Formats: sequence, C-alpha cells, structure tokens
Amino acid sequence: MHCQYILQLSLLTLLSLPGTLAQTWSVWYRDRDTITDICASKGSSVVFDCIYSYPATKKVGRKIWFTPRGDTKLDGSQQGDGVFNTRGLTNKSRYSGRTEFYDQDNKCTLKLNNVTEDDSGRFFFRFEANKPHQTPQGFTGSFGVALTIPVLSLKINENGPVKERDYVTLACTSTCNPPQMEFLWFKDGRPLPGVSGVHGGQYLLGPLSPNDTGSYSCGLGQSTSTPILLDMRYAPRNVSVKVSLSHEVVKGSHLTLTCSNNANPAAETYTWFQRTGTLTSLRLGMGKEHTFLEIDSDDSGLYFCMAQNAVGSQNSTELELKVKESAHLMVVLAAFGALFLVTAVIVVLFIYIKRRKLNTAEKKLPTKPVPQLQKATLSRPEDIYENMKWSAKPITDPDDMNYAELNIRPAPSPRMQRNNKAEDDDAVIYRQLQTH
Repeated sequence: MHCQYILQLSLLTLLSLPGTLAQTWSVWYRDRDTITDICASKGSSVVFDCIYSYPATKKVGRKIWFTPRGDTKLDGSQQGDGVFNTRGLTNKSRYSGRTEFYDQDNKCTLKLNNVTEDDSGRFFFRFEANKPHQTPQGFTGSFGVALTIPVLSLKINENGPVKERDYVTLACTSTCNPPQMEFLWFKDGRPLPGVSGVHGGQYLLGPLSPNDTGSYSCGLGQSTSTPILLDMRYAPRNVSVKVSLSHEVVKGSHLTLTCSNNANPAAETYTWFQRTGTLTSLRLGMGKEHTFLEIDSDDSGLYFCMAQNAVGSQNSTELELKVKESAHLMVVLAAFGALFLVTAVIVVLFIYIKRRKLNTAEKKLPTKPVPQLQKATLSRPEDIYENMKWSAKPITDPDDMNYAELNIRPAPSPRMQRNNKAEDDDAVIYRQLQTH
C-alpha cells in the first residue's frame, strides 16, 4: 500500500512539472510498465488505480473504463464494452450500480463492487480531449488491469483406498491468491467445526471414522471449490434384523426378516442363523432377506444375520420370534364354545319349563284314595288265571282300576316239588281286584 501511495505522489509531481512530459498523452496504472494483476475473491470490491495526462492546450471530455473485445491492442486505439462512462451511454447492464469513479487531480481510479467470476479479464481506461471547436482525440492506456477471480480446486492426498483410522490431507489450490486471505473448509456445505481458517491451502483430517464420510470443499472469501467425495471404506456396522410384520406373529402367516446395516462399500454377502444353543447355531441360508411362507409354532426362537463386505463382517443382535396360534382358530373355538353354552342353557330351560307344566297338571287332577295292596304268593300259573276269571265286570274307566303287587316265585325243581307239595297247597291267593 505504501508503494502505491508513493507511485501516485510521483505521478502527480511529474504531471505538475512544466515541459514535455506534461504535454504528452499518457495513462498510468498501478504497475507502469506491465500489466497490473489483481486477484480478488468473489463478492469483494476491487480498486483499479489510474492517473492520466494530456496536453495543456486540450480540454478533457468523455472518460471511459471498458473491457476489450477480441484481441487486445497496445497502441492506445482499442475500445470495447463499457464498464463506466462519464456520459453514462455505453455501460453494460451487468456493471450497473456496481462502479464508483474517482476523478480528482488527474485521477481516473475505478472501484468495482461485488465482483463475480464473469468479471475476470482485462480493464482499460480511455479519455477524450480536444481544443475548442475541434474533433476530440482519444487515448487509451496500454497494458491495463487484469482482474482474476480465483477458481478453487480441491484434492485429497491419499495412498490407496481410505479406511477407518487413516489420515488424509485436503489440498486446496487456486488460480490466484488474494492477499491476506484464509482458506475455509466445508463438509456437506457446512463449515467444519473448530476450523476458522487455514493458511497454505492444506488441512489434515484424521483419524477417520465413518462419520467423516461426505462431500468436502474449500473456499476463499465467497469463492468455493467444487465438492469432492471422501469415500472412506469400513466394515458393516449397526447390523440389525427387521420384521415385515408390525403386529404379533401368528401361526400360518407370511413373514420376512431383513438384514439391515451401514457399510461402505455395501455389504455383498448376508447369512442367516437360528440359535440352537448357548454357543451353537443353525445356518438357514443366504440373502438379505429370509422368508417364512407359512410360519409354524416350531419356528419360534432366536434369529440373527451376518453382513459382510470386502473390509470385514459383523453379526446382528438376536431377534426373538414368538409364534402364536391363529386368531381365526381362536375365534372358531370361541364360537363353538359360545354355541354349546347357549344350547345347554336352552335345554335346561326347556326341561325346567316341561317339569313345571307337569307339576301344574298333576295338582289339578282329583285325588282318590289309593287302595292298600295285599301281597299274595302264587306258586302256580293256573292260580293266577283262575283269579282273573273272578272279575265279573269289565273295566273301561282307568280310574276304576285297582292295582296289586304280585310276587311270582320261580318254578321249583322236581325234587323241591315233592318236598314242598304241602306248602304249595296252602299258597296264598292275593286279594281280587275290587270295583266300585
């Protein structure tokens, strides 16, 4: 900055001296004999320092800052697209509202605000002067100012595939380096925590963990690089078994177990196991999913899977399956039970009502004395038939009937007949049925 002020002071001093130098056409930029290079970050403001001179007999008219079209000439005659014009006639719209011009004591300094990548290029100052009533003469300062907006690129210095616990270096390069600027670092578009700025364009990252996987970029001011992916490889982790059914597992249902994990690269092999003992297990099959077409009660148990990639492998936590009886079967059994209960209640009610009706009917019948029954002992069938002949009156009314109890002994054997002949003669004839 001190050199810049000294240069401007020297220019003003020379221009104030009488003689040939003050009578010449000239435009001096910050660097007199070469192109003035300026590197500015996106969104910043830049100042193009400039001093000009002209013959004392001339009067200055229009003053212009422009960017050349096509090949740049160094003979002071080139013109191009207007950046700033004191008459405001030829300014390009994209520079509108972004320029400030300082025109005092032969200064021709321009300030350009909020620069973008599209502003990169050469800028020149041109002015016109003439004598009264003469055609204006124009002059453009040679070399001009070269504005560069840095284009950043990021590389990851690595030796082979990046694995867990490794260290890597992020290297940010720029097409130009703005003065007193620090590099900024971003992961997935957000500033890295604890990193405010790093000089030299390099950042050491590590020891790496799976959380460090992501897109990284670097920045200068408002300029940022194209993101690149840090592809860190690690074995499967957070392996778990997920069930396709959200409710309880019922016998006969279709069930799918899925092996879920986080790995880079993605797991290539999946193996399924069922726990059969404290230290033993049964291998069921391969694949990310294990399916039961119709699960049975015998399928209850502990299940787990193993996920594997080129880096390593990991087993999941065990999942316990409890297979319950079908809800449909339970409903059918409950329906049969309810039907049986209702049927039993109906039968009991029917019997109760029937008995109650019979009891009511018996109470309404007239009561008659029940004749005493006399026991008779008949030893011969002809005695019974003889008794029956004594009934002279036929019985037509059931209420007129009398009942008697008969005890019929089995016929004795021939031996007993001889011994008991006397007793057979004395057999008691039961009382004849009496009629009213």
